[in-house]
Amino acid sequence: MIAQRSSALLTRDPNCSHDYMTWVRSLEQTFGVSIEVQTVMDPEGRPSAIGGTICESERPDCRFIFQVDGEETRCALRYT
Repeated sequence: MIAQRSSALLTRDPNCSHDYMTWVRSLEQTFGVSIEVQTVMDPEGRPSAIGGTICESERPDCRFIFQVDGEETRCALRYT
């Protein structure tokens, strides 16, 4: 679901960004997590991927890292 919603941001529809961030904030409240999202730009300054980190407040040492581009979604768990 994160991949599908994140890839919609790459369409450059200005309404997508607001809707996406509203959805992200609702996930944070519902599941008690912190979600950071950033847009990865290509060399020409266009959005090429959406990256992010999900961290549970009770487990700050474990983070779910994701990056979504037009072709694939990459995910990893990072322990610190």
